Order: sequence, then structure tokens, then C-alpha cells
Amino acid sequence: MKKFIMYLVLACAIFLVGCNKEASLPNLDADSNNPKAVEQKRVATEVLDYSMKTEDLHSIVGFLSETTILYVAYESDSFHLVTYNLITGEKEKIYSEKDQIIQVMIHPSKKQIIVQSSEHSSSATVKMISLKGKILHSVEIPSSELSIMWNPNNPQLVAFTAFQGDFSYQCYVFDGEQEKLHKINPSNPFLVWQSEDILLYNRWTARQLNGGKIVELNWKTGQEQQTDLKKVVYLDAEKDARLTVQIDFETEQFSYLLKNKNKEITWQAPALSNYSQWFVPDLVWLEDQSVIAIIPTEGGLLDNYSGKFKLMKISEEKVEELITLDEYTMISCSPKGSLCLYGNDLEQVMSFEPYKKKKWLTLK
Repeated sequence: MKKFIMYLVLACAIFLVGCNKEASLPNLDADSNNPKAVEQKRVATEVLDYSMKTEDLHSIVGFLSETTILYVAYESDSFHLVTYNLITGEKEKIYSEKDQIIQVMIHPSKKQIIVQSSEHSSSATVKMISLKGKILHSVEIPSSELSIMWNPNNPQLVAFTAFQGDFSYQCYVFDGEQEKLHKINPSNPFLVWQSEDILLYNRWTARQLNGGKIVELNWKTGQEQQTDLKKVVYLDAEKDARLTVQIDFETEQFSYLLKNKNKEITWQAPALSNYSQWFVPDLVWLEDQSVIAIIPTEGGLLDNYSGKFKLMKISEEKVEELITLDEYTMISCSPKGSLCLYGNDLEQVMSFEPYKKKKWLTLK
């Protein structure tokens, strides 16, 4: 149970990064430019073994292509963003930062990266950079902790929620085209992009276990509109797709709804709670806007949970079970989902067609 809670904390925390010698820059777009590469399914056993010192790895950020990942390394008193090809072993240091790196994000287009760093605990510097390490935009935000929501369709738009030590918060939208930071005032600090103009948030009832109602906020005009979605305990969106989780009190199950334009698919899963709120495990969006989700096999209280988890893939056509996991784990998948990294340090890799797994990363 302690191990499960540790994974939960890691999954909810701000995450990321690792290091090494310079080599020629891997062709990050090879998978999309080469038709044969697009069709090729990668198998976990193709992934090379890799080792590094524990203190050199800050975190693994995620996939830039079907075979190339981004990680953050710490070396020579600096943090470095490093690209690494899991199949060829090719790597390149693309960006370095003297200040403490707090978190790194890859845009869904896989063409830009956000780096959040900090000189001191009361302020954050957020830089948007290219895959070659060129700084495209930079903004400073007073905050003790920062939540970042990147618009999946337009990388010029980034929403921020800046939390202060007294639990107060201020929300912003940064517009890169205007190089301007706009203040916005939603009643919930946790935002999700629906379009270039609209942000979504959950307006909770007095008792969070009852879920909330989804509100659309036009950040440009400040106008709000309540949707028909109620009893919502989880909300996420990616490009044209939106995923909501509602609580069904009669069956004590979560009702998932994945909606993509005019198509939608629903399914149910056992509900877990930690007394005061529901626990919905995080999910991974793939480039076709299907979802890989971790689902518990039993309902009940999180503190007492000893069951297993199912790794599911959900598209607009079907819901399929991929594998069963013995415990909850962090997970990061390639854009097409042919490879997924998982584990406390994402040190394991698995593929599904065929199903193979191995430990690829050894920390010494």
C-alpha cells in the first residue's frame, strides 16, 4: 500500500528529467516523414539497455516520436534536456539551464517544449523552446507552485494557475502571438482547454464526492456558460476529444465518456475514493485522440485497496483491455502507442503487438 501511495503522489506531483555526451541530433520527425516508419510497430525487445547514475537523472519527460524520448539530466551544476532514441541509442543535449528545473512538458504536436525553472521559491520562469533548444517565449509568474495547461491545438496559448503559500491562486492565459499575459478569474483553479477561446473547469458542489458541473469560460470575454454535464469527478481534453468521468451512485461505478466531434463511447469502471474525494487514475492521450487508461479492478477505499489494475485502450470505436498490472504505476506512451514506459522512474518498457516487456533503464 505504501508503494501504491508513493506512485499516486508521484503521479499527482509536478514531474520530470536526465544527461550525456553530444552526438548528431536524432531525426525526431523520421517516424512521420517516412511512410514505412509510420506503419512499423515497435516491440519492447528492440529497445536498447541504458544505464546512468541515479543522481544524474532528474526525470524522464516523455516521447517525442515513436522511438525518441526526452529526459532531464543534471551534470556539471546545470540541468540539461536530452533527446534519446530507444532503438539506436542516439542522443543529443538540446538545452541547458542553470536554475532549478521544476517541470518540463512536451506539446501534443511534439514540436515544442515548455521548461519551468526557478531561482527562488516565490517565482517561476516558463520558457517555450523549439526542439533545437531555441527560446521562443519566456514569461515570469509570481507563484509558490504553478499548474500549466498548454493548448493542444495552438502552442502559442498557455494557461497558468499560480498558487501562493496561503493557498490563494491567480489564473492567467499567455498569448505568444501578442507576448501578453492575461489575468482570468475562474472559480476553480484547475483548467482544461476546449478550443482557442474556451477553457473548461469543474464547478464543484459543496460535497466533492457528489461531483460538479462543467463550465465553459471564454477567457477573452470573461463570459461563462454552464454545460449539461453534472456529477463530473474528472475532466480532460485533447484537440477535438473530451473525456469526462461521472459518478453513478446506484452502481457505485465511474461512468467514462469519450466524445470526439460527433462520435462518443461510454464504459464503466469500479470507483475508488479517499473518503473526501474520488480517485481517478491518470490517462495518456495518443495522437489519434484515443486514450490509454489505468482502471482499478475493484471499488472501495483507496487506503484499503489491494486489487490489481487494468491497462485499457479506448478509441471512438471500442474499449479493449491491454494487460493487467499488479500495482498502480506511472506511464508514458509513444504518440501511436506502440511503446509505453512505466515504473517509478519509467525504467520499464512494454509493447502490445506483440505484448513484450523489459527493463531498459538501470540507475546505478
